[in-house]
Amino acid sequence: MRRLDYWLWPGFLLGGVAVTLGALLLPQPGSEWALAGVEACAGLAVLAGIRLRRPANALFWKLLAGGLFCFALTHLAGPRGPGPLLDQLALSSAFLLVTAAMVVRVRVCSRPADWGANLLDGAMVVLGVMAGAWPMVIGPVLAERWHHPTPAAVFGFYTILTLLRLAAAAVLLLAGNPRNRAHQLIAASTFLLFAADAAYAASDRPPAVWHIVAWMTGHLMIGAAALHPSMARAERGADPETLSRTRLGLFAVLIAFYPLMTGLNALPRMAGPGPGQPPAGEDGLHMFVLPMLIGAGVSVLLVLRMGMLGNLAQRRARALDAALREQEALRAELEHRATHDPLTGLGNRAALTEALTVAVGRPAGDRGWLLLLDLDGFKEVNDTLGHPVGDELLVALGGAFRRIAADGQVARLGGDEFAVIVPGDAIGVADRLLRAAAVEHLLGGTVVRVSASIGVLALDDVDSCAGALRDADVALYAAKAAGRGCHRVHAPETDRRGNRTATGVG
Repeated sequence: MRRLDYWLWPGFLLGGVAVTLGALLLPQPGSEWALAGVEACAGLAVLAGIRLRRPANALFWKLLAGGLFCFALTHLAGPRGPGPLLDQLALSSAFLLVTAAMVVRVRVCSRPADWGANLLDGAMVVLGVMAGAWPMVIGPVLAERWHHPTPAAVFGFYTILTLLRLAAAAVLLLAGNPRNRAHQLIAASTFLLFAADAAYAASDRPPAVWHIVAWMTGHLMIGAAALHPSMARAERGADPETLSRTRLGLFAVLIAFYPLMTGLNALPRMAGPGPGQPPAGEDGLHMFVLPMLIGAGVSVLLVLRMGMLGNLAQRRARALDAALREQEALRAELEHRATHDPLTGLGNRAALTEALTVAVGRPAGDRGWLLLLDLDGFKEVNDTLGHPVGDELLVALGGAFRRIAADGQVARLGGDEFAVIVPGDAIGVADRLLRAAAVEHLLGGTVVRVSASIGVLALDDVDSCAGALRDADVALYAAKAAGRGCHRVHAPETDRRGNRTATGVG
């Protein structure tokens, strides 16, 4: 099966091209029959591809097959072929079916929210191609048929359908996966058939050899696309709200295309009307006014499209700003959690260590005091009343300690142990902390009362964070040994020369 997938579609395309080149050796009626046969074979190839690949959405391919069979019917002229009315009916049906197929494929390949953007891109392609084809094809043909409503209307009908097919092919490459081989073959076929149709419409002669070759090759590409394995995948491409290189190139071409084509359109008018042509005033509507309106439409659509991209950029900038603010808030929250006790909201041991490091690093005389506080009787509260009551007590006492040492820093080191760094009057702060710890609290319907022991240390007497915590802990245990509910101050002992020899508690 893999080998068949590899050789089937290129074999069909190369074999069809060989038949096309052989048909060029036939006289004109024979070439028409060969063209009809190639188109019918391309339609059969599409049906075979549907049966072989079983695409999830086969409507696109069925419409293409119907269009190819209608194209083949238009070339069966002659005594046993259709009459003029049936010929026109088959041709219009072919154009309608193929155009509808392209629109269906674009819709399938577009995300629901992107249909508006793709539709706007297709409209820009239509007007851009009209602006480019006007001086060479559309304008001259309309000038010739301007006073004959029926031929002008027929030409306009086929022109609109052709432009829609071309726009749909361009959007297919933008909305669908541009690497999808089936999409590439369909788009190449559409562009080739457009070039052949435009050249044939601009000529007043029977189809040239290269017209027939282009038509045959374009229809063979459709059959080859249906035989390719990628025909069953309606893959979506890049987000149409992003300015990809393809879209940027499309917008740049459209911006430059219309002024260039306008200049080409003005050259024949500057030379004056040719033999048999009406004066400039008689065909000013279709030779000047309509091209101007088309150019204005291209400009308006480009502005709208760029406005959509600008709005998208603003929306994404606001979303990015909101995401950055959310990330900053999350970072602040994580940092707060890393340095604060989750129960009381006070600083934790990491915050205390950082504050001590900063304080010890200051010059002596400006370091402040460290107070280590341990609650007396807290274990009995937890054991008798439960941990929820103990937690409520810790929260209440933590808030009271924070209010007392408002100009300092309060931290909970764990359990019922707290630490306070104050800039001055450590003894007064220690007394207020003792009174606050001894206040009765009504928690869980029970009156709860504890006391505290405090170790006080002058940070001028230490040279490291670890030393400060060690000496303050010595003072704390001295307070507990003294009967609890009191504070003790750690003081260094010195020899006769004033050198520190040991530590003591005053």
